[in-house]
Parts: sequence; C-alpha cells; structure tokens
Amino acid sequence: MPNLAKLMQNEFIKIFTKIGSWVMIAFVPILTIAAGLLCQYVNQAELQVNNVWEFMDLGLSARPNLMDIVTLFTIIVAAGIVASEFSGGTIKLLLIRPFNRSTILLSKYLTVLLYGLGLTILLLLTAYLTGGILFGFDGASALHAGSSFSNASYVWKAVGYSGIQLIIMVTLAFMFSSVLRTSSIAIGISLFLLLTGGQLAYILKKFEWSKFLIFANTNLLTYIDGQPLMDGMSLSFSLIMLACYELLFLGLAWLVFAKRDVSI
Repeated sequence: MPNLAKLMQNEFIKIFTKIGSWVMIAFVPILTIAAGLLCQYVNQAELQVNNVWEFMDLGLSARPNLMDIVTLFTIIVAAGIVASEFSGGTIKLLLIRPFNRSTILLSKYLTVLLYGLGLTILLLLTAYLTGGILFGFDGASALHAGSSFSNASYVWKAVGYSGIQLIIMVTLAFMFSSVLRTSSIAIGISLFLLLTGGQLAYILKKFEWSKFLIFANTNLLTYIDGQPLMDGMSLSFSLIMLACYELLFLGLAWLVFAKRDVSI
C-alpha cells in the first residue's frame, strides 16, 4: 500500500503539472454557470427550471449533459496516462523502480478514477450552488415530473447511473491507453466511441444481439424513466453486461501492459 500511494502521488503530480488538466478543471464550473444563466435568460420551454433540483436534473439527463463533459475530460486523461509513457519514453524510468507492473498499472487506473471523481464532485457542488442561487434551493421533496420519485431522489439516482457510465467509459479509454503506444491514437479512438457509441447502439437496436453491445447498456438513465433502449432489457441485465465489459477491459489492459517488452 505505501508503494501504491507513492505511485499515485507521482501520477497526480504528472497530471497537475500539465496546463491542460487545469483548463479542464476550470471548464467544469464555467460551463455549469453558463448553463444556469442560459436557463434563466433564454425563453425556451425545455430550458425552464423552477428550482435547483430541476436545474441539476436538466444538467444530468439532457443530451448532451454536463456529466458528459466530465466524462470527456476524464477520458482524455485516461487515454493518455499509459500510452504517453511509451510515446515519451518515460516508461523506462517507471520500470527500473522497485515496483511490479501490476502496481504501476493499478496506480494509474486509480488516479484516473479519482480525477474523474474530483471533477464530478466539482460539477455537483457548482451545479447545486448555481441552481440554488438562480432558481432557489426548494423543491427537493416535490415529485419529479412523470415519476414516483422526489426531485432529490431522481437527481441522486441520475448521479449514480452517470457515475457508472463514467467508470465504464474511462476504463475503456484506459484499456486503449495500455494497448496502444501512441496517446493521440488512444485519445482519438476513445473520444470517437464516446461521441458515436450511443448513436450506433440506437441504429442497431432492431437486431436482438445488439443488446449485448456495451453502448446499448451504458445509458442507465433510460431505466429511471422506464424507457430502455430495447424491449426486454432491464437495469440488472445492463449492470451485469457492464460488469463483464469492465472486467474484460481491465484484463486486456493488464495482460498487454504486463507482457509488453520494453528495452531499458
């Protein structure tokens, strides 16, 4: 554990010495506040909110939404965290240290997840304060439109389901980062799948086998509204499928990273 903590500390230093990491962090509250001002001053029915919980609901369930921004930024970090070591040649400096490859890979994965968690917390705090100041802090116990949940319960369910999607997408990007030697290619493929995966799943939904595809199961928010992508799909089915993909991605990342030859 001390070794893992040291490695994670080193990974965080690498992340936060890059200007791009701070730019992404700054963009989260900026975009959240901009979304709040848009809802307040633009006279459109779909953007009308009455309290902080409706604002947070809109920010989490719209397409695209604010959590998609957090996922996007975290994917950028995840897709480059391993591949950049190979493309930059710094992987040699890691491997000569007295840490096994599994510990090195685990430290990078946990660092990425914590980075994503930090962005998520920043988003939620900013959204709560922005929505509360602009629209009021009441309405938590009121029933959410079209559901049997209160506004607060609906929002926290959306946060949880969006968090699961974040973990899966970040793990996918992390796998590409471990398998590929070039960070730009890993980032490009990961962002392409993030932006097109949902549309691809929708196009293929007429085929029964498509429900086993990862992107047919990542949008768990559909289960809150009782509108799954395909008939016969359930929340438990999607969670099982996502767990299988999670293990597959982590297994591939570990296998390639552990077996890859590096001349030191």
